[in-house]
Amino acid sequence: DAGYYLFLARLVEVKGVEPLLQAWAMLREQLGELTPELRIGGEGPLEEMVRSAAAANPSVKFLGMIGGDAKHEALARCRAVMVPSTWWEPLGLVVYEAYDFGKPVLAARSGGLIETVAQGASGRLHPPGDTRAIMQDVLAMEAMGPEARATMGQTGRAWLLKETSVTAWQDQFDAILDRALSKR
Repeated sequence: DAGYYLFLARLVEVKGVEPLLQAWAMLREQLGELTPELRIGGEGPLEEMVRSAAAANPSVKFLGMIGGDAKHEALARCRAVMVPSTWWEPLGLVVYEAYDFGKPVLAARSGGLIETVAQGASGRLHPPGDTRAIMQDVLAMEAMGPEARATMGQTGRAWLLKETSVTAWQDQFDAILDRALSKR
């Protein structure tokens, strides 16, 4: 845990990068130099907005598009992964990546994210687009000790290993088939 928060996504409106940047500006106003760093990885139409925000806020760092070892290193060393989607996110794969590295997730209460992030157990959920709630989630994460954050990340990892195994997926698929066939 190198103390930074990580956002990895295409830089488009629905991924929630704008409310995330607004929340970090509010954190900077409140905490000043003590504001944790936000690292943003990705590319897309909002890249210039992200670059401008990073230039204006020393607590924001733009990484550009990262992959491979650089992405794995960023995930391994972050404090938590940010998934502030403003749309009905069907399946945030970055949540799986965060859990694979034992990291908690701070996400929007939206779509599939509510099925993969357990409030208070593997991360925290906020209303989509709610900058104040995003800020409060970060402050709550900062108030936790390292052991509590690690436990949260390990809870996510345990969920990942249990729910995404080939056996678990086959069992879920079989259950869907059984329900569908029983309705004939």
